[in-house]
Amino acid sequence: MKNVLALVIAALALPGFAFAADKPELRIGSVVAMTGPASALGLPAKNAIDLLQERLANDASLPFTVKFITYDDASDPTKAVNSVRKLVTEDRAHVVICCSTTPASMAILDVVTQAKVPNISLALGQSVIEPVKERYWIFKTPSTDQLQIAVLVDDMIKQGSKKVAFLGLEDSFGEGGWVAMQSVAKAKGVEIVAAERFARTDTNFTPQALKVRQASPGAVYIHAIPPSSALVQQALRRVGYTGPIYHSGGSANSAFLSIGKKDVDGALLGTTPVLVYTDLAGNNPLKPVIADFAALYEKRFNVPKVDIFPGQAWDAGNIALKAAAEAAKGGAKPDDVDAFRAALRDKIEATKEFVGVGGIFNYTPSDHLGLDARSTFIAVVKNDEFRLYDAK
Repeated sequence: MKNVLALVIAALALPGFAFAADKPELRIGSVVAMTGPASALGLPAKNAIDLLQERLANDASLPFTVKFITYDDASDPTKAVNSVRKLVTEDRAHVVICCSTTPASMAILDVVTQAKVPNISLALGQSVIEPVKERYWIFKTPSTDQLQIAVLVDDMIKQGSKKVAFLGLEDSFGEGGWVAMQSVAKAKGVEIVAAERFARTDTNFTPQALKVRQASPGAVYIHAIPPSSALVQQALRRVGYTGPIYHSGGSANSAFLSIGKKDVDGALLGTTPVLVYTDLAGNNPLKPVIADFAALYEKRFNVPKVDIFPGQAWDAGNIALKAAAEAAKGGAKPDDVDAFRAALRDKIEATKEFVGVGGIFNYTPSDHLGLDARSTFIAVVKNDEFRLYDAK
């Protein structure tokens, strides 16, 4: 036994070998909506973060150990602020992934900006990262409402619809969609004939649906998340509206299908490639990356098909890890928390041609989204599935 122990000690003393404890610790904090109205977005994101943590458990190639610290904001912006403040001050996280929704992501801006901590948001709203000069520490992985609405309005026009009705949440997420729709519609010569809003907690959408039907739009655009988005579409069909219905990427998940059932068949959604990757061309560089992630996620969490929300968190985690490794390679020390946060932020902003699950990322000092048309698609609901839309 003594000889065996001596051999082990000798092996540990070999050049290049280090105890895990000898490596500095990288702390990645995250705040997602695991409960509350936005849990359909937050729970898959939490799963992806857990999966990433599991995959890193035995990875000795990184120049640091990685600790993930995740809190639930219960879909409440105030709780998100408190959780991020705890991550920044008590947990001393080097980077924060937050939040699942636009209202929560907007609420934490002052906290991460004042603390000078890089933050990667999982929210759709463009206002989270713009104006970029004021969002120096903020990045995001989901596409923006502006990008998606532009693609959807182009299809409305192609299908002969020059009049659109808008229905959206009455919060900062809905406001972002409303601002984007007005901008895109004006630029493309489309008239907005009705605009109706509702709260996340509302369950009766018949009054809004009736007003929209009476306005006789050629198409309807819904800027919401489940359950609201699915219930609004059901209400529109119930009051007799038979035209095309378009949705934001906030509806690109299984909850939209399970709540809406047959009433959402034919719904068109702005989305990132993960939702339709099986229909992409074989030479698309996104396809193998998404396929690998989908296989891991679907097996680990026993789901039939991955949606966009775990992919957004997976990309955020991997972008943070890549930036942290490059910061360490450049001489930044995780033990010097403030300096490492700053170096990590700079490396995120320098990300180029990063092929993720949600698209190909190229961040710059003037663009903290980093996505372009290569990462924006339209999905259509067919037989309880999201498929790549082929416009006729």
